[in-house]
Amino acid sequence: MYMRNKQNKNKKPVSPIYAIGLVWLIYSIFFGFSGFGSLVKCGLLAWAIYMLVKNVTKKGSAKSTEEAPQPERREERKPEPQPEPKPDPKPEPEKSTGNPELDAVIRQGRQSVKRIQELNDDIPDFKISAQLKQIEILTASIIDQVEKKEDKLKQVRQFMNYYLPTTIKLLEQYVQLQNVGLKGENITSGMQQIEDLLDKVIVAFQKQLDSLFERDVVDITADIQVMEQMMASQGLTQQKDF
Repeated sequence: MYMRNKQNKNKKPVSPIYAIGLVWLIYSIFFGFSGFGSLVKCGLLAWAIYMLVKNVTKKGSAKSTEEAPQPERREERKPEPQPEPKPDPKPEPEKSTGNPELDAVIRQGRQSVKRIQELNDDIPDFKISAQLKQIEILTASIIDQVEKKEDKLKQVRQFMNYYLPTTIKLLEQYVQLQNVGLKGENITSGMQQIEDLLDKVIVAFQKQLDSLFERDVVDITADIQVMEQMMASQGLTQQKDF
């Protein structure tokens, strides 16, 4: 754009030159050139017309230049400051019970519950998914009871060391077999065996959870017997006829 404006400024208008030629032509037609004096008069007239046309053309050119729209200048926007990325929240440290063995069982139990949830997400079958949900709830309840009462830790050692990890291993194998494109006889048989086992696993986990309340029930029974004997000895349970 700058080069074009510069070329327009340097280019001289041709209208004044045409005006001189037109003056000489008109003068020769109407008055003719009879001598030196007529040439001088025509030259002076042509010069006057030349200057007049030149000034008019110059003013018109200057006016058009002023009125020509100037290209808009785009304001350079400064990039907005980006907010500083927030650091990822640090995971809260696990609370210790003071018993390393109990802490390990609680940690293993929570990891097992999470793993069962992940495997359940990979299994589309509604019935099996419902069975896995039961196993997940039973596992979480068993770990919760052990965490509340440390004396129940001995009762879940075999459950934590064998039954729970073996169940998860079988579920992982089931997902692997399920994801095979073309299922043959062996794959179908393996999946069916695991499906048939799930109901037995649920029953076993229910009994494991129930066994954790055996001592509690014994304590409840003992407290009730003592309370009944005391109320009977004081005559609080005997009915009187009025």
